[in-house]
Amino acid sequence: MRRRFVTVPTAVLLLALLGQAVVARQAVPAKPVSPGRIVASEAVNVRACPRADCAVRFSARPGETLVVTGPATDGWLPVARNGIEGYAWSLFVAAGATPELRQGMPGCNRVAFIVNLGVNYETQMEPLEWLAARNIPATIFPMGQWAEQNSDELRRMAELGFPIGSHGDQRNELTQLGDAAVTADIRAAEAAIAAVIGEKPAPYFTPFSAATDERVRSLVAAAGYLNVGWDVPADDWDFGVTADDVFMNVVPNVIDGSIVEFHLDAPSSAESTGVAIRWIVERLAAKGYEFVTIGEMAGPCAPVAPGAIGAAPATPAP
Repeated sequence: MRRRFVTVPTAVLLLALLGQAVVARQAVPAKPVSPGRIVASEAVNVRACPRADCAVRFSARPGETLVVTGPATDGWLPVARNGIEGYAWSLFVAAGATPELRQGMPGCNRVAFIVNLGVNYETQMEPLEWLAARNIPATIFPMGQWAEQNSDELRRMAELGFPIGSHGDQRNELTQLGDAAVTADIRAAEAAIAAVIGEKPAPYFTPFSAATDERVRSLVAAAGYLNVGWDVPADDWDFGVTADDVFMNVVPNVIDGSIVEFHLDAPSSAESTGVAIRWIVERLAAKGYEFVTIGEMAGPCAPVAPGAIGAAPATPAP
């Protein structure tokens, strides 16, 4: 079975944020505050109120600059274009700093697991088989060089339905590379992953060694990816890590909206994360957490009413 979990565009994220644009008949003049550039991979809807089920006023294309007219409300940023005001999801508007997803919006009691791959020891597939059998989502971030060397494992992850993002190509800290080299690394990873799974990776990117800054984030966004970080590292990438270590690194530190980073190709993965992930799922489920993909964590907390949103337009509204 393929794509059992929500991938990109996800129902929560892009079905909520992308749709057939409807132009408001009466525009309210905006008071310019600052510019905001659309950094999503597809057109973003600007809505009449700060909720995903509000009417769409217009769609803004990737790279388009809007006017930001005030601070965000529950993750929704007030913006305007040609005097028409509305609200865009703030994660897709660069108003100053380039957005980065390190935690989801609170209020949903959600947690997202991510798996970064590129340490290059034996990959432990059994934990993912266990998660898939229980419909527990995780989002996978392989490096390009890892994908080339572990094509069977990556294809199996895709078959299990796990969304596949990108962790870059080589084990280089992107902050130490020039602009052209950063972009080349992103594109090389994209090509390597696509060659294995038959499609481009989902537009989510985690930096190797968590090495990022505003310059790198802007280059990642320009390449069409959402910058993804994490607030709860399992610290499971080294030798000598135990299952107890991983459990204690994760469970006491998870809060509403947490993104938990794991590895499954580290030297201790079999005896650490491979064992602890069952305990972690059991304990977090007992605390009432819902397990979601990165695509879902990137979106608004409240679900969208069925049929409220249409397909994304090929061009923005006038």
